[in-house]
Amino acid sequence: MYKAEFRYHEELLTLIAQPDGKGWKITLPDGAQYAVEHAAAHDNTLTLRTATGFVQVAFLQTPQGVEIHNRGRVYRFQRAETTRRSITQHSSAEGILTAPMPGLVTKVFVQQGDSVEAGQRLLTLEAMKTEQSLRAPFTGIVRQLNVREGELVQEGTVLIEIAEASGAAE
Repeated sequence: MYKAEFRYHEELLTLIAQPDGKGWKITLPDGAQYAVEHAAAHDNTLTLRTATGFVQVAFLQTPQGVEIHNRGRVYRFQRAETTRRSITQHSSAEGILTAPMPGLVTKVFVQQGDSVEAGQRLLTLEAMKTEQSLRAPFTGIVRQLNVREGELVQEGTVLIEIAEASGAAE
């Protein structure tokens, strides 16, 4: 599940995206829900495929948040105050791998419960026309897989948690 909180005209808005079969169930701040079959970000354009067609919006990430350009209007959303989850600092040495930047998960090479070797490629993240592979920091087991292919993630999102294989620390 992906959850983002933004402020728009001093109102706190929460956007939730949950995996749903082969797509996503998107819950908007007003409670409206939409099924998205596929999402793709290219340059500064977000394209969503739904059962009724395609929706395309221009967006721009700013240091303060996100601007969405749609039908001649600009909507500016500020990131909400730092949440408890983002206050916690994680380290790959702890086996918690976070997104180093906002991007699109283009490939996931492991599943929850898989054994992994130190340095093994776990997933690929695309951002600003470059791809970055995240690799296992040590030999262990995929304890938690929080993303899937095609998912847009924000910087600091916890993507994968690796637990040390029993006996590895001894």
